[in-house]
Amino acid sequence: VSDTPPAHKMMIAFSCSICLDLLKDPVTVPCGHSYCMNCIKSHWDKEDEKTIYSCPQCRQTFTPRPVLVKNTMLAVLVEELKKTGLQAAPSCLQCLSSRRTSALVMMRMKMFCRTDQQSICYLCSVDEHKGHDTVSAAAERSEKQRELEVSRQNIQQRIQDREKDVKLLQQEVEAINGSADKTVGNSEKIFTELIRLMEKRRSDVKQQVRSQQQTETDKFETYLNMLKRRRICDL
Repeated sequence: VSDTPPAHKMMIAFSCSICLDLLKDPVTVPCGHSYCMNCIKSHWDKEDEKTIYSCPQCRQTFTPRPVLVKNTMLAVLVEELKKTGLQAAPSCLQCLSSRRTSALVMMRMKMFCRTDQQSICYLCSVDEHKGHDTVSAAAERSEKQRELEVSRQNIQQRIQDREKDVKLLQQEVEAINGSADKTVGNSEKIFTELIRLMEKRRSDVKQQVRSQQQTETDKFETYLNMLKRRRICDL
């Protein structure tokens, strides 16, 4: 672990290898390893049937079950470490995936590596991600929010453009329908007028024929009467 940053080493030293968090109510077992009191109690409760109790790290066994006493000095050191702002949560993915340590280190993810597109802690930004394009998590969040806002505005603009296109199409459909209705109305008027004129023409022709018929009939009637009178005179 020679290449592990000092702050990482400090976090490892004061971390519980069972819950992987900073020690809470720390106790030290006979082999020298330290755990959260509740963590080691739970671990040993599972070993009650065997009546042989072990250290989760070095596997040294103890019989009978050791009495646990809070390590006040260690508790004070953990509290001081917490005041430095290195206490853990949420987890730094780089620290979690590191194979350089036997315990997982928990650090605040206040940085973002744009090169690897992942959240990291400050220590990783100057260690594993040194030379990468890194920014604060707040700056990356602001940038993402700005990009999302630009994307939202673009989508909104496209929606408005589509709505405008739909409105124009609706207007064109209405114009076509209006033009068709007007054409149908005009054709109705034209055909109605044509029918009226044809009816009038039919009536005029009929009247003319009947009038000519009457004239010719009258002429023949007159001639016939004249012939009848002559015949009578001849008799």
